[in-house]
Amino acid sequence: MIHDRIRRARLLRGLSLEAVAQRVGDISKQGLNKFEKGDATPNSARLLQLAKALEVKPEYFFRPDAVQLAPLEFRKLASMPQKRQHQVGEQMRDHLERYISLERCFEVDGEPATMEPSRSMQVHSTAEAEHAAETLRARWNLGGDAIAHLTELLEEHGIKVALLDEQDGFDGACAATEDESHVLIALNQNRPGERLRFTAAHELGHWVMALPEDMPEKDKEACCNRFAGAFLYPQAKVLAEFGAHHRSRVLAVELLNAKRRHGISMALALRRLKDLNLITDAGYQGMNIQFSANGWRKSEPEPLRPERPRRFESLVYRALAEDLISLSRAAELMQCPVAELDPGLTHLPH
Repeated sequence: MIHDRIRRARLLRGLSLEAVAQRVGDISKQGLNKFEKGDATPNSARLLQLAKALEVKPEYFFRPDAVQLAPLEFRKLASMPQKRQHQVGEQMRDHLERYISLERCFEVDGEPATMEPSRSMQVHSTAEAEHAAETLRARWNLGGDAIAHLTELLEEHGIKVALLDEQDGFDGACAATEDESHVLIALNQNRPGERLRFTAAHELGHWVMALPEDMPEKDKEACCNRFAGAFLYPQAKVLAEFGAHHRSRVLAVELLNAKRRHGISMALALRRLKDLNLITDAGYQGMNIQFSANGWRKSEPEPLRPERPRRFESLVYRALAEDLISLSRAAELMQCPVAELDPGLTHLPH
């Protein structure tokens, strides 16, 4: 319904009624509120004004079905104001809507990728979270090798991935439709690649693990962190590369080499030694002091480039090639002007 779309477009941009009224110029916030409540219906000229003010295409107001999301799980929830949470949630819902409508173009091609069921693994402790990660790696036939492209792996198993252009206060979140037939992991594309990969694995843990409802949030986060570490850097590899004996210290270059091999942060490699009891408390604390002194908590050596999920873009161009969608529809799905689409690769640099 148009009135709900107007409200959601405003949330999508993180704007107040007053801010939208100022952008439009010839309407009050009370008038906008009537549109959002359904007490008045905007004419076509007003819809064009609203589309421009809200930075959406006019087609946005006429999408057929709104996706209903289950409650969101945010990392660092307390650091995000309620207004920002609503905005990020709306961005995730918007991406899911576009993704699902795109997939419907290809429903005749058979069943989509099998998605890992939610809360399919009962976990009550960090040790069990480690085992859950090992179980999922075995289920997905990953062996013991490093995961070269995590976002691609997730999408191969039916989990949609989106990058959001966010600033401080947001790392990632997992959203699912109410019937849990679709799930989306949204990540902050402005984070270093190693942090982005960890967040994706952390959100995967939120999706697959059934944690006790009465477990404190801090412990739930600890379980998801342990899951992420074990999924990206399994125990067998840690033992092979650092040895199985209890060590009193570790060198920074060892952690950097683990980062290079497995696409993880140096901090995560160090934490894996702690989790697996391969380093003394004094050795662990000493290296943490070195991290702080060198500024590595904010910016580690050799930051990785963020991975970019490609399935959505590939489906858009496939639908365009098969004449299932128009060029303008492709632009709306990609959230860009038609001129920025380059299906013929005519804009490549020399």
